[in-house]
Amino acid sequence: MSISFAEITQWLGLFWWPFMRISGVFMFAPIFGDGSVPMKVRLSLAVVMAMLVAPLIAPQPAIDPFSLQAIILSVTQLLWGLFFGFLFQIFFTIFTTIGQTISVQMGLAMAVMNDPANGVSVAIIGRLFLFACTLLFLAFDGHLAILALMVESFTIWPIKQGFSLGSLALIISMMVWMFASAFAIAIPAIAAMLIANASFGFMNKAAPSLNVFALGFPMTMLLGLFALLISFSGIGSIYFEILMQAIKFARSYMIGGIQ
Repeated sequence: MSISFAEITQWLGLFWWPFMRISGVFMFAPIFGDGSVPMKVRLSLAVVMAMLVAPLIAPQPAIDPFSLQAIILSVTQLLWGLFFGFLFQIFFTIFTTIGQTISVQMGLAMAVMNDPANGVSVAIIGRLFLFACTLLFLAFDGHLAILALMVESFTIWPIKQGFSLGSLALIISMMVWMFASAFAIAIPAIAAMLIANASFGFMNKAAPSLNVFALGFPMTMLLGLFALLISFSGIGSIYFEILMQAIKFARSYMIGGIQ
């Protein structure tokens, strides 16, 4: 039995194109793309997922692996996966932004923790929100939702489809949604801190001899912790709604990619 070069390239394509897309997702997606996960582990997961997904994909036209078309297609699949993972990374950034905003209002702007996984310094309250977000993400099977959407993407957004302006515009609109959601959730704590600071300002005006700074800082922190407790009490339902919205954005991104 003779096997032609076209058949070999077609078999390789069934594995290689999904591998590039899945690798891009695992580079940026939450949990999978965390800096604490070694690169070898991510690539190994991408290889396993590509082998599982390959039989589910419709046969692809044979493409010369050494041609310019193959290079462009590989880069396109990698970029698509990176943007897809970035959509869910934006979802995590919402809660980090909430924590950092509350930290500033509480007077804890200088209380930061080094994040060796991402190589940045994060406000201590932001780190707390990020930790809670990660636990809730796993509890709601968010990592499984990413894998399911990734597999579904090969049907909704075929391999040989290109990017559309709608997909890029959706990413920009989701970034706007990120800041709007973070601000909306943090409004109660921000309002409480502003009222407290305004009250201390009136106290300082009414009684200049009173050391408002010595009294205000611990009171502001105490009020901030109380507002933080209120924020955490309802974070579960809010988190689920935002997660559903993020999944909706991901589906729209896949549909928008079809030209």
